[in-house]
Amino acid sequence: MNTIKINYSQFLPSALLAELQNHYDLPSDSECIFFKSGLNDIYQITSSDETCFLRVSLAGVYSTEQITEEIRFIRHLLAKELSVVEPIPSKDRSYVLELDAPEGMRQAVLFRGIVQSPVGDADTLMYNLGRLLAQVHEASLSFDSHTTRPVIDQTMLVDAPSRLLAPFLRHRPDDLAFLKQTAMPLWQSADDMLGKYSTAYGTCHGDVQPNNYYFQGDVPVLFDFDCMGQGYFAYDLGVLLANYTFADNEIYQKSIWASVLAGYRSVRSFHADEEKAIYLFAALHMLRVLSYHAKCREQNQGAFYFMTDPHLNLFFGAYKRLTVLANEKASLHLL
Repeated sequence: MNTIKINYSQFLPSALLAELQNHYDLPSDSECIFFKSGLNDIYQITSSDETCFLRVSLAGVYSTEQITEEIRFIRHLLAKELSVVEPIPSKDRSYVLELDAPEGMRQAVLFRGIVQSPVGDADTLMYNLGRLLAQVHEASLSFDSHTTRPVIDQTMLVDAPSRLLAPFLRHRPDDLAFLKQTAMPLWQSADDMLGKYSTAYGTCHGDVQPNNYYFQGDVPVLFDFDCMGQGYFAYDLGVLLANYTFADNEIYQKSIWASVLAGYRSVRSFHADEEKAIYLFAALHMLRVLSYHAKCREQNQGAFYFMTDPHLNLFFGAYKRLTVLANEKASLHLL
């Protein structure tokens, strides 16, 4: 019988735990359950001592070297006493475990669990989040990046999404035309605005959204640096704004967003061009999200809803609304 290549498999939790016990000093009463699937597979490792999370990357997305650079960046931030997730070393003091899967090599990293326990009003919490994000950006300027990670650039935010989305928009010609009309000008405008500022560029988290930060009291803890890369710092703020608009399209006019920017400015001042670029990147981020959804649909990770008309109405609709906002806030002439 011929062996047929597969896109995606899922490790059995009990077998995965047995493998982990060979590599990590886990308590004898540890238990492992499958937690969720997304950009990675996440497993929860629980014992009487603590709860940890194992992140297992999909095959072929990143190399071991690229994930090692991510861990180096996180440890760089921890050394500066910033509140970010802590990776757990294995018995041999390494952080990235390579696992053989039918579809190819997959990398796993074990992280300490974080408990969500916010205390304080929303404006204070968001001020502190903005402050932490600026501290991460400032710290990145002293990080010795090997630039192995994908760059947050035109290729990631325009070229790849345009190629991946085109087949799903053929029956929506107005949306396809809108994509062709706006995506490249959004990027070119942001790049023109920010390219002249050397301090506007460095290592970004890449996915600052409510699922990737928790509050312990009023202190935010940032985790899931899986989408990190070199890019304009305004992109991280754009990602946050894009995610906020799913709950409230008018969030950019409210005190919670003003608090994020005030917290950010308390650490790192930024030019008026950087603030304008936030709105451009908010729109472009939605294309990055859609390109990820298109890939998940191809891998069939339970993603049957992705790229259907209701899904496109939601996410491409968000791209269009954010593009209109960017056009207004950055005084462009795209529409």
